[in-house]
Amino acid sequence: MNDKIKDKIKALLSKTTDNGATKEEMESALRKANQLMTNFFISEHDLQDSAIINKCVSEQFELTKSGFDLSLFYADLANLFDCEHYYNSKRITFFGHEQDVSLCGYFYNLISKTCLKEKDVYLRTEKYIQLKKHYHGRTLSSSFIKGFLIEVVCNIKELYKEKEKNIPEAYGLIVVEKKQNIKSEFKNLDLKIHHQKQNPLKGERQAFEDGLEKGKEISLVQGIENCKEANLLSIGF
Repeated sequence: MNDKIKDKIKALLSKTTDNGATKEEMESALRKANQLMTNFFISEHDLQDSAIINKCVSEQFELTKSGFDLSLFYADLANLFDCEHYYNSKRITFFGHEQDVSLCGYFYNLISKTCLKEKDVYLRTEKYIQLKKHYHGRTLSSSFIKGFLIEVVCNIKELYKEKEKNIPEAYGLIVVEKKQNIKSEFKNLDLKIHHQKQNPLKGERQAFEDGLEKGKEISLVQGIENCKEANLLSIGF
């Protein structure tokens, strides 16, 4: 790697409003830095331990078998890691930078399997047993799952806000261009994707609220820390 080029990129990235540059000077410097990073295949990892610019990849992951619709969190999960996604009855595919795609796959499995595990635990509770005397068991299970996943989606949205808030000013424009590049490359795949409409929530309210409560207990940050590949995976705050 050309150290002179890296030094030039760092110098350009140091031109921020905090360091006395005008907004126009900062944006011009960011564009030049981004162009150099693209031309010389230099990622932010080469500058300060975290990869920003990589080649886009797609990876498929087996859908967790359940008999229930678990798709409620797919779009927000992909968005958290700046990825695109699509799925069929057997697999879900994430498209984006390699590490981001790996994170999507890891959290897809973590969330879907935890949701179903908590549902099974719920089916053994006295509350469920009493409710089942008046409501269909599958309706209760579906309501619990929807409540759980809605709470997870709220968690993901909060993480996304925190992530956006903590992006260093010097890398803001690069991150925006990263997202635009992924969307552009994904669009060029010319996939025939049918967007599923979310149906309004139905079913037993108590089971739904119980799912909401259980959903609050899942920690996405803790999930990374407990992963055996934790040293390679991070949300990137």
